[in-house]
Amino acid sequence: MTEHALVTVRLKEPMVAGKNPRADSRQDSHDHVPGSVLRGALAAVWLREHGTAINTSPEFERIFEGEGSFGPLHYASSKPVPLSMLTHKYEPTFSCKQLWWDRARDEKESHCPVQKCASPLEESKGQPYGKVPSVDRTMVALSTDGVALDGSLYSQRAVQDGLLLRGWVHGDAVRALYPEGTAVDSLLLGSRRSLRGEATVEVDTEAIPEPVELYGDDLVLRLTSPGAFVDEFGMPSATPDPEELSEQLDVSEVEIIDSWTRWEEAGGWHAASGLPKPVERVVAAGSTYRVKCAEPPTETARRRLMARGIGLRRREGFGALYRCEPPWGISAFTGHAAALRAHPELVSRFRARLEEIRLDNADDSRFDDALRSTEYDERIHQAIQAVLTVKDAEIYEQILRYMEQNR
Repeated sequence: MTEHALVTVRLKEPMVAGKNPRADSRQDSHDHVPGSVLRGALAAVWLREHGTAINTSPEFERIFEGEGSFGPLHYASSKPVPLSMLTHKYEPTFSCKQLWWDRARDEKESHCPVQKCASPLEESKGQPYGKVPSVDRTMVALSTDGVALDGSLYSQRAVQDGLLLRGWVHGDAVRALYPEGTAVDSLLLGSRRSLRGEATVEVDTEAIPEPVELYGDDLVLRLTSPGAFVDEFGMPSATPDPEELSEQLDVSEVEIIDSWTRWEEAGGWHAASGLPKPVERVVAAGSTYRVKCAEPPTETARRRLMARGIGLRRREGFGALYRCEPPWGISAFTGHAAALRAHPELVSRFRARLEEIRLDNADDSRFDDALRSTEYDERIHQAIQAVLTVKDAEIYEQILRYMEQNR
């Protein structure tokens, strides 16, 4: 069995992964698949295939209760903006080329330097990169006789079907993807699985994780899920254990020289026992750490750490890591987009790509012939390639509108 696997799910139905209850009549949902939801869905497959008695077997306990990691599955826009980032307080203008400034990389502006904008910058709160397509459904609770209960009307948000979400599984947890020796190809995710949550699954054991970020001689670690850390006395800690990092990176000493964190609480429900999980203090997704190592860690170690994650409760999706590539503003692409205005046949292909970007499923092969064609000069080839790098649906749509103006 391989050390890690990249899991990709496509939602065939809307999915609800419920958050903590709200005080009003709305039930909110995570905008991604938390690692605990992936773990629970895979455990359900094992119980269905092998019977409930397997949950006491050593193999089942090693896979689902051991040291493996079930990372969250994220849509392109559902990843958190790192807490180390400074972002525009007000809407960026078309003249703004840079949208985020990263304090973990020593970028410490107080205002956007573009004179037409000059917006003050504010600290990220770990909000998602952008909008995640969702649907709202209003329902009513029923009695055992199938009659609507008074005062039980509520509205629930669900992640829209059609989306692709990806994440890593590491260590013994990889075996969970093979309940009968072959990779699972479908799952039921989230709550109310008889009505929604069906998804197809692709398991890629050949994929190689990106290495955690290296800035100069320092590492930058960013959490894409909450982190559960404790100090030497077992009390909640805002920073990961340097000894754990030293061991996983195979370096003699590690020092956390800066951090950007927020506290929150994490609980949950343990389906096997039918009991609530204890509520713990954890650091929020998006928390960022700058780490100095006594000697440079190898790229292999940095890739392994990316797939494994850090801290406790990694089998429940805590402590997952990610890299952040800050988006560029529209002004970084207007030069390329202007060159494409004279080619409406290409602009129409870019228009067809918009909905695919929203679903994180863009098919760029439609431009292969144009990139090979001698009908277009090198400037047009470069413009096509530049626009194809844009994965943020909102920025892409602005660029598209710019290309369609005054054609």
